[in-house]
Amino acid sequence: MSKVRMRPEFDADLACRPPTFLEALETTLRAGATEWDGRLFGDYAIVRVRADQRHFWSPALHLQVEAGAQGGTRVHGKFSPSSPIWTFFVAIYVLLSLLVLAGVSYGFVQYNLQQSPWAFWALPLALALGGFTYGATLIGQGLGAEDMYRMRRLIDGVIAGIR
Repeated sequence: MSKVRMRPEFDADLACRPPTFLEALETTLRAGATEWDGRLFGDYAIVRVRADQRHFWSPALHLQVEAGAQGGTRVHGKFSPSSPIWTFFVAIYVLLSLLVLAGVSYGFVQYNLQQSPWAFWALPLALALGGFTYGATLIGQGLGAEDMYRMRRLIDGVIAGIR
């Protein structure tokens, strides 16, 4: 069984120059029958599932293309959730961190005032909610796994077309 990674990544070394790979990728993405949508930003590209087929769990593939050894190209790919989903999960973790900070601070105040420190319950509550959120990310990654495999096949196809 393969290990679950939060943001799977891969590297590929090519014998061609970076513009050759980027042109081949752009040509593939511009083809009318493709199921992918992508944008190129200099030596960086983002590949996503086409908007009419996209779900909230659909991943994005971020590619960084740089000159490699001996005039070749190194392509570094990293899968991640879409930007709105990524921002949502970061916001949840920030709010849980604030909950822990407020609960522990208020709990110490209650303790020092010799009151019942019920606010300390924020710590296990936040840990439980954080675990639930982490589990939700794994479920989302599992739902998007097929898209990740197909995106990787797309990039492998572009690479094979260059060689």
